[in-house]
Amino acid sequence: MSTTRKKLAMGVGLIILTIAGGAAWLANEQSILAQQPAKEPNQSSSPARQARVVHPEPVNSQGELSLIGRTAPVEQALVASRANGFVAERFVDIGDKVKAGDLLLVVDAPEVAQELARSQAAVEQVKARLELAKLNFERAQSLVTKGHVSEQLRDERQATERTTIADLAAAEAEVRRLEELQSFQRVKAPFDGTIVSRQVDRGDRISTNDNQSGKALFRIARLNELRVEIDVPQSYALKVRTGTQARVTFNELPGEVFDARVVRSAGLIDPSSATMRAELIMPNPGERIPAGLNGQVKLQISGALEVVSVPANTLVIRDGQQRVATTDADGKVSFRAINVGRDLGERVEVISGLSQKDRVILSPNALLREGDKVDVTMATAAKKAATQTK
Repeated sequence: MSTTRKKLAMGVGLIILTIAGGAAWLANEQSILAQQPAKEPNQSSSPARQARVVHPEPVNSQGELSLIGRTAPVEQALVASRANGFVAERFVDIGDKVKAGDLLLVVDAPEVAQELARSQAAVEQVKARLELAKLNFERAQSLVTKGHVSEQLRDERQATERTTIADLAAAEAEVRRLEELQSFQRVKAPFDGTIVSRQVDRGDRISTNDNQSGKALFRIARLNELRVEIDVPQSYALKVRTGTQARVTFNELPGEVFDARVVRSAGLIDPSSATMRAELIMPNPGERIPAGLNGQVKLQISGALEVVSVPANTLVIRDGQQRVATTDADGKVSFRAINVGRDLGERVEVISGLSQKDRVILSPNALLREGDKVDVTMATAAKKAATQTK
């Protein structure tokens, strides 16, 4: 029993020593913490993110808008025939210059001439019947007063005369129709121009059922002036007005500049391309420039906007809208909504929302939020080029 009591006393003593040592260690730790300076309540333990920034570059400081334009004839027409038959003669070919009213082609249709002759004979027959109807009515009119002819007979003869007059009008209308149809056998130029397409030759059969646009006999174009078709971006749609002056150049004619002016616009912005079609008129002396040639159109825009460009990798989508991340002098991040214009390849045109003094973050981190602070580094030309090629 004495041995058990000794072991129990030793265990209790060990527990007491352990508790006393723990209390002493806790007191020592509290004293160390009390000597350390307290942290600011808003101080962040994580370091600020790094961000490279660039300044937007001016694009349209001269008030000039440059677009691709396509030339087209100022006037053109598909020429067909309204007569059925075979081509007897063709007088023009591709590239020939014609004047309004020039004979282009003659259609041989002998059945039209035969029908016309028959209709003319029918007119003579009706005229003879009309002359007889008039005489019969005049006799009846003189005899009815004497009681030799009844009033009913007189009225019948008067009706016969009127019916014959109507028959004569119908027969003469048929003659005019056939004469008009016969005139269609001579196909003429509607205006001064150039034959730019021919789809018929001598001996070909012509049918009025085949005279759709794809089977026209000729295409005539007036090329002494050209239409220049351009697609104006939405951001400039209100700036390009009728009368706006422009200069047109072509790679095929280096060093030459042609004057043009805006004459009309569609007034409708295509939702698929966000552009509006406009047309310019450009003189084409000597018809040197063919229709269908692409060129560079530079429009003089009055009251031009301050347009800048930024690298394409600065654009982000936030809340369903295109934005760029900018920083102020303190490195505070702000996501600014912009209005994007043309895609210039490695750079993007910004119509509104930025100025040349802003600082735009290159390749902004997806974790950046409004109001975050960043350490700003201004990207050099080499860094910008490297960033744009990634």
